[in-house]
This record gives sequence, C-alpha cells and structure tokens, in this order.
Amino acid sequence: MMDGKVRDLYKRFLYVGRDYPLGLSYVREKTKTAFFRNKDLQDPVAIKKAIKKGRWMVRELIGVIQLKKYRTLNSRYTPEELQDALRSIEFERTLRELEGDQTSASGTTGTTEHNHDGNK
Repeated sequence: MMDGKVRDLYKRFLYVGRDYPLGLSYVREKTKTAFFRNKDLQDPVAIKKAIKKGRWMVRELIGVIQLKKYRTLNSRYTPEELQDALRSIEFERTLRELEGDQTSASGTTGTTEHNHDGNK
C-alpha cells in the first residue's frame, strides 16, 4: 500500500507539471520512472529521504517555471531598445569583473611594501 506522503508528492509533481515548459507529459513520464525506481523501498528512513529529495525536486520545478514566466513577461513587455541597453550594461560589468579577477590573480594587490621605519 502506498504511503499518503508518497501519493501527495506524486500529485504535487503532476500539479506543478502542468505549467512546466516541456509539458505535463514529460513531467509525468519522468516522475513515473523515478517513483517506480524507488517502489521497493521498505526502510522508513530511506522513504523519508526519497520524499525529501522529491519535495526538493518539486521546488526546483517551480523555480524553473517561475523563471520561464519571468523571461516571457520580460521579453513581451520590455522594449527592445531597453533590452539592448541592459545587455550592454551587463556585458560591460562582466568585463570589468573579469579584468579585476585577472589583476588579482596575477599577484598585484595594489599595496606597496614598507620597510621597518615606515618608508617605501
């Protein structure tokens, strides 16, 4: 007999899977495979661990769905000129960070050494 928590987890996957970008059929197939892989678990600790991992996966699915919705809305309602400006700002910021990483990796920290009496 199936534990109520396991059944609830399966239902959560199907409920969240309705909005998943690859579709409910993809989520149903993957969920069914994973559940059948763990069908022989008898140890209560192992079952709890599998349920915990499953709940984590549901939260990850929700995160992917939210990101997809955000990107869709952002691309739909942000003007193209603003998107280009934001991309160039992000690109320049990334370049500055990479240049900063290269200078710190080469050993130049920007500090000068002093001798014992405080002179350079």
